[in-house]
Amino acid sequence: MTAYNFDEFRHKLKLNTRFMDIDAFGHVNNARYLNFLEEARISYSQQALGLFKSVDDFNVLVARIEIDFKKPIIFGDKISILTRVLKIGTKSFTFESLITVEKDDQNTVAARALQTLVTVDRSSGKSTPIEASIISAIDEYEKNQA
Repeated sequence: MTAYNFDEFRHKLKLNTRFMDIDAFGHVNNARYLNFLEEARISYSQQALGLFKSVDDFNVLVARIEIDFKKPIIFGDKISILTRVLKIGTKSFTFESLITVEKDDQNTVAARALQTLVTVDRSSGKSTPIEASIISAIDEYEKNQA
């Protein structure tokens, strides 16, 4: 079993599971995890970096998402998505997220995800280098982790 250091993740988004998230097995459907991760990415970008306040500001596309499901999430569970930028390249960056379930003041990892996003020029549709100001903002935010 992998041990995770929650202190390495500065950004945290809390969500509640909803009835519509549940599948025929009584747990959160795997497709809903993509929604949770999207909310966390947007929250990280807006709150931590001050980016993407309008849909016209978005210049990133998801290139890859990899999810390891560790344990089921059930209706009524309180979840948190812990997010950090794990790697920054020239035209892409990778978020690492832990989806955790909070019970009895303990957090248990329900899933771990890696999400690679590519910066894109909206007019040409081609990948473009990440702006230096964004790299600096990510570095500053991650460096100042509590």
